[in-house]
Amino acid sequence: MNTQTKLLVAALFFTGSISTASASADISNITASGLGLGTFSWNLSGSNLTINKTFDSVNPIDLEFTVVHGTGAPGINVTEYITNNTGKDWTDFHFTISGHDGVEFTDFSGSKLTGFTLEHAPISGPTNLNYLGALANGGSTVASFNLSMPDPGAHGSYTFHLTQVPTIPEPETYAMLLIGLGLLGFTARRKK
Repeated sequence: MNTQTKLLVAALFFTGSISTASASADISNITASGLGLGTFSWNLSGSNLTINKTFDSVNPIDLEFTVVHGTGAPGINVTEYITNNTGKDWTDFHFTISGHDGVEFTDFSGSKLTGFTLEHAPISGPTNLNYLGALANGGSTVASFNLSMPDPGAHGSYTFHLTQVPTIPEPETYAMLLIGLGLLGFTARRKK
């Protein structure tokens, strides 16, 4: 390449005639499965994804995302409306990403689940969000978090999974609590 050609390319680059747009990924489909699944729907508008789902049991729900080459932002803002129709109160809630290296949660300070508190590192990391809190049976909560998804390339695609699991206290936990309270009462009575 001669000097004139190099100067022409440099001039085009600096004046904006040659663009260097960054590659990004778009979501082309989301499917939901799992024994806990009641209802499910989703809507993507630009880089904002809204998900509505109902748990009918405390079994996990798995969302499978299909990602293709896109023109939008390299990340996505997710808002989930979650309803508990399991017949049991929840004490914790967990999100886990699997299936593709490079997909991860970003901006932990902005990740929220109404009525819950995010456990920080090392419990929550780039591929998991673990929350402590409570959601009564019949109640609803809203989750918000950001996902970073690598670009699969112009003709490529990949899938990843976002597994969601509510937890409930085990019967053993209630038994231990009752035994502990009984021992405290016995000790207090004995001191009298």
